[in-house]
Amino acid sequence: MLRHLATHIVLLALAAAGPVACAGSGDSPADAGSVASGSGGAAASGGHTSGGGATGGGGDGGTGGSASESGGAGAGEAGTGGAGEAGTGGAGEAGTGGAGDGGAGAGEAGTGGAGDGGAGGAGAGCPGTGGITYTLAKVASPTAEQQSAYDKITSAMDEALSYYNCQTSIEKRLSVSYVPSVATADGNVNGSIRFGATSSMNYITAMHEIGHTLGVGSREFGALVVDGVFTGEAATRQLRAITGNESDVVHADTQHFWPYGLNYTTEVKTTDDLVNHCKIVVAIREDIGF
Repeated sequence: MLRHLATHIVLLALAAAGPVACAGSGDSPADAGSVASGSGGAAASGGHTSGGGATGGGGDGGTGGSASESGGAGAGEAGTGGAGEAGTGGAGEAGTGGAGDGGAGAGEAGTGGAGDGGAGGAGAGCPGTGGITYTLAKVASPTAEQQSAYDKITSAMDEALSYYNCQTSIEKRLSVSYVPSVATADGNVNGSIRFGATSSMNYITAMHEIGHTLGVGSREFGALVVDGVFTGEAATRQLRAITGNESDVVHADTQHFWPYGLNYTTEVKTTDDLVNHCKIVVAIREDIGF
């Protein structure tokens, strides 16, 4: 109860902060304005975003592209993480479907996930027994600014995973890094999440990017998007179970879905929106065979 009370307080604060991360809900992302994310190329999801622009999808090794560009498959070599289990990030040139300077910074890798990283699990009110964990790459001797970013990212990821691991039974190891050149944040189906702007270091954005690592925006996801609708039967059935409206459909471009895509912090009014996000992601994974 205390955690949910605190969550409601944070929700109100974040809602006031406005849009972050990627595409909008209710309207097409291309029409939603502010920080939208457009369609992209092949298997990897994500892409760094900036105000008013759209992000391209990445390729099998890369994260998404620069703002205001949609398009082809990202590529490039995987950026190496820090010491320990620091993960890989996208590499290559920023641009259509490409990626920015990817990868985790060198140095020590801070571990997260279950236990010290905040991954929840089964318990009172938790129908799932998720096992999503993460490693946060850290430089050996961080500056005050870097340490502050690490602290914010850790808090965001721990809170995000407290929902995902409570509401799903998904298991995945994520590699998280702080990359100041990333305009906001991006996530890749290879398990990489990069945070750039401080404004993106909140758990709603973190949940959105985790969705990308779990298949939202993948090649398989895009293959089921027809005329702006994600046509997967499980996701459609889940949305209608949530809303009670048998005519509702899951809207999507090749990178994002809505409603419940957490494409903006302002989408979240109650914790039900976070829970429903998890339910839709689980259903999408069923549809795309993940």
